[in-house]
Amino acid sequence: MKRIKLLLVEDDLADQMSFKRFVKREQLPYDYTVAGSITQARKILVSDIHFDLILLDHTLGDGTAFDLFESIPITLPIIFVTGSGDEEIAVKAIKQGASDYLTKDVAGDYLKLLPLTIANVIKAKTIEKELEAYKHQLEEMVEERTIALKHEINERMQIEEQLIEEKERAQVTLKSIGDAVITTDTNGLIEFINPVAENLTGWRFEEARGQHIDNVFKIVYEESRKQLASPISLCLETNKITGLNEKVLLLNRKGAEYCIQDSAAPIHDQDGVIQGVVLVFSDVTQARRLTKELAYHATHDPLTGLVNRRIFEQRLKRILQSRHNVTEQHIFCYLDLDQFKVINDSCGHTAGDELLKQVTSILHTKVRARDTLARLGGDEFGILMEHCSLERGECLANILRESIAEYRFQWDEKSFRIGVSIGLMQISEEFNNLNDLLVTADASCYAAKNEGRNRVHVYHPNDVNIKLRSGQVQWVEKLNKALDENQFHLYKQEICSFSSEEGEHYELLVRLENEKKGLIPPNAFIPAAERYGLMPKIDQLVINNAFSFFADNSQSLDALSLCTINLSGHTLSCDWLFEFITKASHYHGLPSGKFCFEVTETAAISNLNRVTALIKQLKEKGFLFALDDFGSGLSSFAYLKNLPVDFLKIDGMFVKDICQDPVDFAMVKSINEIGHLMGKKTIAEYVEDECIYNKLDEIGVDFAQGYWISPPKPLVF
Repeated sequence: MKRIKLLLVEDDLADQMSFKRFVKREQLPYDYTVAGSITQARKILVSDIHFDLILLDHTLGDGTAFDLFESIPITLPIIFVTGSGDEEIAVKAIKQGASDYLTKDVAGDYLKLLPLTIANVIKAKTIEKELEAYKHQLEEMVEERTIALKHEINERMQIEEQLIEEKERAQVTLKSIGDAVITTDTNGLIEFINPVAENLTGWRFEEARGQHIDNVFKIVYEESRKQLASPISLCLETNKITGLNEKVLLLNRKGAEYCIQDSAAPIHDQDGVIQGVVLVFSDVTQARRLTKELAYHATHDPLTGLVNRRIFEQRLKRILQSRHNVTEQHIFCYLDLDQFKVINDSCGHTAGDELLKQVTSILHTKVRARDTLARLGGDEFGILMEHCSLERGECLANILRESIAEYRFQWDEKSFRIGVSIGLMQISEEFNNLNDLLVTADASCYAAKNEGRNRVHVYHPNDVNIKLRSGQVQWVEKLNKALDENQFHLYKQEICSFSSEEGEHYELLVRLENEKKGLIPPNAFIPAAERYGLMPKIDQLVINNAFSFFADNSQSLDALSLCTINLSGHTLSCDWLFEFITKASHYHGLPSGKFCFEVTETAAISNLNRVTALIKQLKEKGFLFALDDFGSGLSSFAYLKNLPVDFLKIDGMFVKDICQDPVDFAMVKSINEIGHLMGKKTIAEYVEDECIYNKLDEIGVDFAQGYWISPPKPLVF
């Protein structure tokens, strides 16, 4: 197997390592060179090293991938790598010359698509080169042979005494060339046909001689099948070389069809009088098939055969630009399969691909002939219902939903039930551009999932929840900018001990800087960060900034008893988390026993095995753990004994009313007693007044946290 020489341009060490491990684990035939910056990549590109392909990350330390485009040879294929939610940047890269793109995900699953993507890009580039070379060669051959034949036949006509000898010589020549050749007189009657023309037309020379050219050389338009006259008639009329339309089919006498290209040239005697025509044509069926395949793959999803996102968005733009007739109604449906990830994770990507193909077949049987059904990516589909009322669109969407709900996917003797969440909207004057339309459709689909899945959510102009969800999308760009420019600030909130404790004990909280509104609290941007997969990056930044602060401020580190850092549910699912924390603390030379990582009960329940393993690993390194919002789950006590946490943070919903509500008081007391029985210390949140504080002290809670004790204060760098 030929090895592929690859240039990886990636500044993130973790992503570099993930790539190297993936190549080694999968035993991929890649010889790769790594460039960690644009400057380094430029130096490598001007060196004598030849590469078959470049894998280019968008965001780099000294610029973006677009800064490197002009340094990359036009013949070198580029696979563009973006972060989650950077579809517009990827589209821009494709327009500027990238061959394909991949979207990073937190778990690194995008690497699984790498071998296929590289193979497809290299294959497409090879076919493109071969096709161009073949086309150029074919054009030269036709031109050269046509001129040679014209010259030879004219000479033959000019010398009467050598007519027989020259005629025999021409026939031998014509029989030996690779193109099909037919000569006629001025009436269009065939005088000669070579073996290649015999094979393509199905007529032998003896049968064809004396026949009119239109009886032997039957051609039609490829698309309309409308019959065409041979170019010989036009050549006789104009006395010039003529050719055919590119999309022409030759109908063989025996029923076969060939894509051809041809030219007809007049034959003159020594006085310049036209004596007949020579028709030269060649079989370009294979070349045209390759051209069609390339065009098809550029507009269709290779797995399902549906039109791809690019074409679908073009059709949406057309609708947006043609809304001059207010009586015309058009509907856009955004579909997202429910439980697809369960099947993909439990049965593998092969099963997931088969499921997508079967779902495509179901959808095809239900949509109208005029509707556009497209795969937008992953397990997401789009349907454009042109000239369709909102009521009719909703009816069709529910038919689709019911059809998917009734379907059972069979794999390895297992049966799976799936569903589909659908966001449905009318393409109205409200939407000024494609982005607003897509954002609202995605938000409507998400609302359908949030309402219980397997349902249709119809968007209306006054839909407050959708507008709120759409607003979250606007946060993506702001958060990415904040991450790039380190606009996040750390605050600390004291955790007070009911007994004597040496040193400071506090929880770190994050705030976002805004030029107009000052510091933005986390409840304003965290939902958007969680929705669009940015929490792992934010958590990384918080950990790095916190560790850097204590490494640079030895007095704060000496005064510290315990610092608590929050980890989101998305971050807990990242394979790199353990290595990242241990390497960061080792790099800064920090004592692990002074740091506690806090996870919510909900996050722990949703991925109990993964969280339990991570806690054990980090505790072996000396770190502590706290379980936040304890008591909010339905089975809190049932799984608590399996989680080796050091602290229980009692959910503030119980704490805030313990002075008025005896049930809440009993709940807090019960959680505290069971926590102590299991050897864990307890922390009560939402301590907002002295009465709550005294009640907690009365029942023996270990720590208290809240605005009455201390509001959050800046962790000053």
